[in-house]
Amino acid sequence: AGRAPPACRADSPARGSSDMDLDEALDIRSGGMPRGAAVLVTDEVDASGGWLISHLLRRALVSAAAGSDDADASRRAQAGSASASRPPGRVCLIAAEQPASHYTRTLAKLGRDARADLASGRLVVVDLLSPSPLDAIAAADAGEDEEEPGFQNSEIDRDLAPARALFQTIARALDALPPKLGSAFVNAETGTETETETEDGDDARFVAVFDDVHAALESVRVPARSMSAAVDGLCRSLIALTETAVVAGAHLDAAGVSASYPGGWLFALDAVADTRLDVAALKTGAARDVHGRVRVTHRTGRFVRVRSSENGSSGAFGRGEKDTTIRKRASAKFGLAETGARATRES
Repeated sequence: AGRAPPACRADSPARGSSDMDLDEALDIRSGGMPRGAAVLVTDEVDASGGWLISHLLRRALVSAAAGSDDADASRRAQAGSASASRPPGRVCLIAAEQPASHYTRTLAKLGRDARADLASGRLVVVDLLSPSPLDAIAAADAGEDEEEPGFQNSEIDRDLAPARALFQTIARALDALPPKLGSAFVNAETGTETETETEDGDDARFVAVFDDVHAALESVRVPARSMSAAVDGLCRSLIALTETAVVAGAHLDAAGVSASYPGGWLFALDAVADTRLDVAALKTGAARDVHGRVRVTHRTGRFVRVRSSENGSSGAFGRGEKDTTIRKRASAKFGLAETGARATRES
């Protein structure tokens, strides 16, 4: 289980003060999640990333409630961006590692009333630790698009049927259904692919947050032989929905080395992610005030922090565009305590 502090702050060595927030310390865009984007958070036994998943979950809820809570909101409003006045959104938490009650308590420590979010429908939970959602997903799996030509005619179709059903469950929970669900699921094995066009600066209205994407697919009984295709298809299908983003948690040590190699499910997930946040323990062991390090890798410009013009840099190498040669990186050390999380930018 991830430890969740009641607040997230950061100290910058350059400033010598605590006025820089966690997003700034990690050099990631603050506020709402960029629509059409996927963020991967990995961790290990000695350094849980649960606190970072909770931080991103809180961010998504704030944005869903009343637009972005970040400093870029005023910039987008002045620029006339649609995201400045978009309708309220919705966040779906897919809980496969911790029950919903855990996140209710965690978000309360972060200053977010998750009970009010649940009551308003702003937060919905697919609780894969309870039998009811699993029964519903199994029922959807049994009747999944039987009239669609070629469906379930091969081993990969049968293996991916639970992932398709989970996708439908999440899409319905988000109220972000496409016209035809069957054609919306991206199957890398069969060559179906959906491209999502995004407008620079727009926040996602709908966000799917997995505390453990591998455990989620395991719980709906996706076979290990097709886990890579299921992870790829589920995440790509979700970000292909209108104005949707994905946050996916994964445990590196539980995954094993082979999962990170071509053909492995973690390799597939990394290929989908616009940004990867790796939470790791310090090689020298935890100190009194430092419990680990977060390494940030930007594969695209979607989640890159927009820097002010005072330093003469836009802070991105083509926001929203794939870059096959540049992998922008940053890192920060963090410490966890009951009073909050503190981070110090390293690079």
